[in-house]
Amino acid sequence: MKPAMCSERRRARTSRGFTLLEMLVAITLLAVMAVIGWRALDSLTRSHERLTDHDARLDALKVLYGQFQADCEHLASPTLLQGSPIEIGQNRLLLVRDRRDEGLPPAWQVLSYQLDGNTLLRVAAPPVDNRAALQSAMLALRQTGGNSASQVRRVLANVDGMSARAWVEPAGWQADTGRIRNVLFGGDAASAVAASAVGAALPNTAVRAVELTIFARMGDGDTPRQFQKICMTGL
Repeated sequence: MKPAMCSERRRARTSRGFTLLEMLVAITLLAVMAVIGWRALDSLTRSHERLTDHDARLDALKVLYGQFQADCEHLASPTLLQGSPIEIGQNRLLLVRDRRDEGLPPAWQVLSYQLDGNTLLRVAAPPVDNRAALQSAMLALRQTGGNSASQVRRVLANVDGMSARAWVEPAGWQADTGRIRNVLFGGDAASAVAASAVGAALPNTAVRAVELTIFARMGDGDTPRQFQKICMTGL
């Protein structure tokens, strides 16, 4: 065989390219790698979204705890208020804040932590300087959750339930509004209401602390977790 013919055959073998089978195998491998890469990227994206959502919920909890602490530290005195500054209901905690400036007459603000569906709200009525307006504000928060003048703030989402109780000396933890009045003003429910009407709070009684418990989910599909915040009132 002549050398020229051998070189032509070698060139024909090297320049013939890929066969159809080789192309199909290469395309299949690329498709498998693309699917694996997409799943890995999707998993990373979902993990990042879950972490971001979890951090946002933790930040919301911190804001809630800070606001609740400030409200408890300014809880109204039962003697000045001539009544209990705390009312506990189903998925609702009502507080009366002391909004007095030093040297000025008494002023109060009624606010509540309450559930609206699965959202925890903080509803604050405008400050008032007389007990008639205070009673109207408390009634509005009890019955309708506030009026058009109330400031409503969404503080936490995905809340499945809430509860509250107060440490009232000398009786300890109380989770019932009637019991709180009884400890502060003494006697049975009727005498406690009569005593509170004239502001005759018993000596050595005080609301020392308030506890707020919520059951919230920190992410989609998570089971509710219990979170508690105990605030000292300074009374």
